[in-house]
Amino acid sequence: MLAASEHDFIDLHTQHFGRVYRYIAYRINDLPRAEELAADVFRIAWEKQPAEPPGIGWLLATARRVLSNEYKGRRRRLELIDRLKDQARSETPGSNEDEQAAVADVLSRLNERDREVLMLSYWDDLTTAELAQALGCSPSAAAVRLHRARRAFAKVAPAELMTERKG
Repeated sequence: MLAASEHDFIDLHTQHFGRVYRYIAYRINDLPRAEELAADVFRIAWEKQPAEPPGIGWLLATARRVLSNEYKGRRRRLELIDRLKDQARSETPGSNEDEQAAVADVLSRLNERDREVLMLSYWDDLTTAELAQALGCSPSAAAVRLHRARRAFAKVAPAELMTERKG
């Protein structure tokens, strides 16, 4: 049986989720991500459980802060991708430069989750146990995420890049 606070929260979610989602979706160009961010707003509302039941103003103020964090994260990812491309161009002369630029390009086309797992594993040289700790999951879940990220990389990578790697 649900407690009164749970019923109140369900009512709050039912009444305002669409409006919070639209507020976020109008500001970012990624509808699935907008849905995730709107869910984050309601997660925050549930965790905070303010003394007064939150209204739409409180929810939209929270959504504004969540969006601010999203913008900062996007900016950091773009800066990281630019640094990777710059480093790939400058690190090694010759044909290896082309390979490194291709790797940076493939990384930029992966989803955020796969890119992060690969970067932590290869760029930051984390073991599976360290990767699990960084991701906040079990070592077996981290190993599965890494496997899936490698597979996603292989799907996006040009065939010649993958043959060079295997050879």
